[in-house]
Amino acid sequence: MLWNLYAACFDLVAGLAPYQDMLDEVVAELDLRPGMRVLDAGCGTGALVARLAQRHPEVEMVAVDASPAMLARAQRRSLSAGARFVLSDMDDFLANEKGRFDRVVSVNVVWALADPRRTIEHMADCLVEGGRMVHVSPRWRFRFDVIVVCHLRRARGVRAFLRALCLLPALAVAGLINLALVLRVLVGNHAWRDRSRWQADGLARLFSHPGLGPVVLRTTYADQGFLVTCDKQPAPLI
Repeated sequence: MLWNLYAACFDLVAGLAPYQDMLDEVVAELDLRPGMRVLDAGCGTGALVARLAQRHPEVEMVAVDASPAMLARAQRRSLSAGARFVLSDMDDFLANEKGRFDRVVSVNVVWALADPRRTIEHMADCLVEGGRMVHVSPRWRFRFDVIVVCHLRRARGVRAFLRALCLLPALAVAGLINLALVLRVLVGNHAWRDRSRWQADGLARLFSHPGLGPVVLRTTYADQGFLVTCDKQPAPLI
């Protein structure tokens, strides 16, 4: 229910300048080539799908999300006739897709997973040899106000600035819903003291899978999130 509610205001967040910059970084890290098959794991309202359709219409995209409201919005905004949208629990979907994708990508999904290590292992299984994962995940001390201030500073002209200011109440609601989702994850996973998925070293450990490496991690999203990239290594010769 919370994710469906979040869908109603998430596009405001996705429209902020730092979020748009982060999407460009993700697209660049994916290093796409024609004919590649890309999985957007937890596509939300489809901001990344739309960006990929604009920049790389020659790739095949599959977008998965467990929220009907999120997925419906993603379908409406999609600019690519080749994108396939799937309503499914992530682990259930991944179980039947081994070796099917050249790229697996997610934006602000890892923190919300019930068992991130298990799901990341499933994602690794879904990659072809030499395939790549690119994920963005927020920091523990995420500062939404920093994101908004960065956006306001980028507003060009008085009208644009005033329009951005008018969005603040709706953005505050989005922030509160996001906080409620974080609290639900912490309670549901009994993880009050485990902040690893929100920290650089913890994320590096999550992606330390025998078939993946090296794990490259840097900040993004106005330094409020981490961008994680790793490739699937060839199977060892026996």
